[in-house]
Amino acid sequence: MRGKTFLILLAATGLLLALWFFRFGVDEHTGPVKMGDKLFADLPVNAVAAVTIADSENRVILIKGEKVWQVDGRSGYPADFDELRKVVVKLSRLKIGRRFPASTESLTRLSLMAPSSSDTSSTGQQITLTDATGKILADVILGQRRETDGGEGGGQYLKMVDADTVFLVDGSFPFLKTAPAQWLKKEIIDVNAEEVKSVACYAGDVRSPIYTLLRPEKGEMARMTPVPPGRTADPAKIDQVFDALAPLTLDDVQAAEGQPPLPESGQPRLIYQLYDGRQISLFPYFDGKDRFTLRVTAEDSTAETQAAGAPDPQPADEKTQADQTAAPAPKTARQLNDALSPWVFSIKKWQFDSFITQPGSLLEELKKEGDGTS
Repeated sequence: MRGKTFLILLAATGLLLALWFFRFGVDEHTGPVKMGDKLFADLPVNAVAAVTIADSENRVILIKGEKVWQVDGRSGYPADFDELRKVVVKLSRLKIGRRFPASTESLTRLSLMAPSSSDTSSTGQQITLTDATGKILADVILGQRRETDGGEGGGQYLKMVDADTVFLVDGSFPFLKTAPAQWLKKEIIDVNAEEVKSVACYAGDVRSPIYTLLRPEKGEMARMTPVPPGRTADPAKIDQVFDALAPLTLDDVQAAEGQPPLPESGQPRLIYQLYDGRQISLFPYFDGKDRFTLRVTAEDSTAETQAAGAPDPQPADEKTQADQTAAPAPKTARQLNDALSPWVFSIKKWQFDSFITQPGSLLEELKKEGDGTS
């Protein structure tokens, strides 16, 4: 009887071990990596020179240029470096929670098939890091994220492209972008409305502005000229024009090479005169369908390039601690022009609508006779 009992217990133990292995995989505390170890402990982050991110629909390559990271396929336009840094640093800090052998079933179930797989319902997102010589530093496929019973994030499944092990790691990439336009540095320019002295709108090659919005003094409301007899300017519309650069962001970009030179293009333009002497010209254009674009140039309006009454710069050895920790100085007109004039920016319609080029759109609606108002 004791022998039969022992055999039964031995069989039950074997069955439990088999079920445990099937559920949890190999022992996390054996092998070259262990639970709690960093998956990429030796990743040389500073050596990364290119990052490729892909899913079944999109693929983007981010390249380290001489001065800034760039989005491949966008003529070298700057990438969102802060977002890129977050992705690479997070990848380098991932810790292992579990690991188990990969199988066709587990790769399909956890969405760990390569983006090039024909079964798009089971594909993941692939991140490939390479150095300046093209050597692969890391190449992984991100699969499904794991949620705890409370609905909180419980890590994410991934596998190395050249290995047959699935890892559950402690971090996740819930909003990883894979389209080139999503990785562009979004901010075109950021100028607070209070820094704008005037806005003048020109039509085509006409030398005189069709309207001007001017602040009598800094901090005061801008006034419009000319205003037709019997009409008044709409303060909300004027504010809309002044607020249009705070900030101005893009949806996409293309090189301006091959486009008509500015201002000879004949497009309407708005010239923003800033109190610090910078002059920013914007050339909005609508293709009549669904594309709203903008070109931007900048220059110093006169020899007076500093705000009126601004103090002379202090010598470096006299700067206070507050000065040293203050926000960086705004870009000069030349820096802005070098950074912005080579491009045609695609923007959203609501942003485009803020660049009002029809004087009538800045006027309040005429009151109808007999409407009971006074």
